[in-house]
Amino acid sequence: MSQRPQHVGVFGIGAIGSIISLQLHLSATTSMTLNHYGRKPKESIRILSCGEKYVLPISLQKPPYENVQLDWLIVCIKEHQYDEAFESLSKLISFKTKVAVIRNGLRLKDPVLGLTQEANILECQIDCPCQPLADGSYESFRNPIITAQTGSLAAEFSALFNDATMAVRQVEDYKTESWKKVCESSALGAILCLSGESCWIFEDPKLQDLYRQLLLEGIEVAKADGAIIEEGFTEQMMDKLLAYPKTKGSSMLTDRLNGNQIELGAKNKIISDIGKQYAVDTPLNDLVVALLSNTNVR
Repeated sequence: MSQRPQHVGVFGIGAIGSIISLQLHLSATTSMTLNHYGRKPKESIRILSCGEKYVLPISLQKPPYENVQLDWLIVCIKEHQYDEAFESLSKLISFKTKVAVIRNGLRLKDPVLGLTQEANILECQIDCPCQPLADGSYESFRNPIITAQTGSLAAEFSALFNDATMAVRQVEDYKTESWKKVCESSALGAILCLSGESCWIFEDPKLQDLYRQLLLEGIEVAKADGAIIEEGFTEQMMDKLLAYPKTKGSSMLTDRLNGNQIELGAKNKIISDIGKQYAVDTPLNDLVVALLSNTNVR
């Protein structure tokens, strides 16, 4: 008996949504149908991935969404975009739909709780340095790695992809892994966003030290919240920072340069907010939030 096709949707076709769509396309078989959902017109996904160019024609479906029955919806929008997207998500997610939420931050399930069973929602972090190019395409520097909580849902999600081009890393302590990503991305993003420059600026030892101090501040909040951060994590992140290409940017920098809302709520602000809950001082992150809160539009 032939297997019923898996109906998979990707909601949000920015950088991460484009990367995930490409990986699904590379992995797709006759047992998968792939749908794309978004607000802005888009006829193709164009990615330079590990030196190879891909052009994926797509038929972007726009609201209103009627009679949609998806097995999986992979949501690739930013934390501050959920309020506006909620009505559309409520049309795409049924009580049986499995949802993978891929974005920065913590408590990723919260915006979609109630649209499906909590057991059907998989929180995901993605590690895939990627930035937009002048022609509107994206450049991805290496194959993506998704991190998710170990379990049957993560295993089902992993089965959608080809392990050779995208790994789904299952971990027992997803909370700690999420905090590590928040600490790293908020420190890097804040400095690049405030400076308006790419990673070449970390040739300056003073900015290396600022990155370290932001990182340490986030780690203290993470530990207060129950994350288990190993002692060598800070040095690992410093080594990673200094190995980045000089031209590497960040999503926060890209948003500021493009006049888009900056993803503060999922990064520096969440460190400040949770720090206050545990009486952990976060003066550097507080300063970043104050400086960037009024710079969302150029």
